[in-house]
Amino acid sequence: MLRNRLLLVIFLFVLLCASLILRVKAEATMWTQMYGGTEWESGQSVVETSDGGYAIAGYTYSFGAGSADFWLVKTNASGTLKWNQTYGGTLADQGYSMVQTSDGGYAIVGTTRSYGAGDGDVWLVKTDANGNEQWNQTYGGIDSDSGFSVVETNDSGYAIVGTTRSYGAGDGDAWLVKTDAVGTLQWNQTYGGTNWDDGSSIVMTGDGGYALAGRTRSFGAGNLDVWLVKTDVSGVMQWNQTYGGIDWDMSTSVVETSDGGYAIAGETLSFGSGGDVWLVKTDEFGVIPDFAGWLFLPFLMLITLLGLALRKRPRKT
Repeated sequence: MLRNRLLLVIFLFVLLCASLILRVKAEATMWTQMYGGTEWESGQSVVETSDGGYAIAGYTYSFGAGSADFWLVKTNASGTLKWNQTYGGTLADQGYSMVQTSDGGYAIVGTTRSYGAGDGDVWLVKTDANGNEQWNQTYGGIDSDSGFSVVETNDSGYAIVGTTRSYGAGDGDAWLVKTDAVGTLQWNQTYGGTNWDDGSSIVMTGDGGYALAGRTRSFGAGNLDVWLVKTDVSGVMQWNQTYGGIDWDMSTSVVETSDGGYAIAGETLSFGSGGDVWLVKTDEFGVIPDFAGWLFLPFLMLITLLGLALRKRPRKT
């Protein structure tokens, strides 16, 4: 009896110690940090860096040369600021997407009004591992063009998706820009109809092509629909799909899933309680499988096999 009580005490003591260790560990790894000055700042993109810290890209109104500048903030694993850098001119420049590149540096894409040819141009800034600018390139025409998402490609170049009003068929088109390793334009493609369409997120797909998520007013069921465009390696459209209802539906991010399909995150006013986060999961062709559609054939085959089996059962004599 005494032995059992002693074992119970030891067990409870070990359990208490384990819970305290886990609590301390959790408190050590969970934290919040703020970065900024007296004006308005916005963080638009974050990556965990190769050293275990974080890099945040966005824009700042407190620091830099203009009314708004690209802002790159680097922290350690606990979020303590290590360094920060601004990029921009005397007008408004806003960064929206960033990746850590294969050489340990960073590539930031956004929109510039300080440089370029038009009212606003896509702007790609490449830095070294310490945020020092190595080069920058602008892309656009005489109208307004914006870059919202960037990926580093297999050839060490970059693919950027955004919106163009300088080129394309409509009031605004989704725009895919492909560059080499130093930002020199290799090719570009526009996608859209006669109305307003844009691209907000891009991923490289397993077949070497690209998947672009955005918004469309030219196609779909409502005032504004989620739009998924799949292209080959040269940006030629292979297929596209829209998702939405009669109201406004928008996408902000897309990933290729492990089963070869796609997951799109955004916002819907057509469904839910009026302004809800919306997650859309599709197959490899952007189709949301309909229950009756994919289940009908296997169900019919099962019924047929059961029918044949019952017919072949020997009668009892």
